[in-house]
Amino acid sequence: MSIAQNLARVRERIARAAESAGRSADEITLVGITKYVGPREAAELVAAGCTDLGESRPQELWLKAESLMRAGASSPLAVRWPLVGHLQRNKIRRTLPLVTLIHSVDSERLLAAIDQARRDAADKASPVNVLLEVNTSREAAKHGLA
Repeated sequence: MSIAQNLARVRERIARAAESAGRSADEITLVGITKYVGPREAAELVAAGCTDLGESRPQELWLKAESLMRAGASSPLAVRWPLVGHLQRNKIRRTLPLVTLIHSVDSERLLAAIDQARRDAADKASPVNVLLEVNTSREAAKHGLA
């Protein structure tokens, strides 16, 4: 089965689930996670109409975003890239211009670094949303804000 065919099947399942829940499929955002695929497969997803691509590793996100832009498969705004993995502070400045959402911000230090990088950025027009990871169990072995 091709990527386009598989994407169509997933969208059909989403539409059925949305209908059974009394919702519109248009209210649901499908994010194609590209963790185990290369730039070619990511480009196929975009060509098939999936414009939200999630990546968990910043270096892979950089590679795939650059490859898609170089190939003309997307403009910087055509594909929305949520970073679904952990972001280290040393990778913020290169990652920030590419992403629309950062999952798992797990410390005030990381949040402050993201905020500072946004203030320092030349393009301040594109805000980046973040999801905060909260350690509700207060277990020392787990990450997250108290």
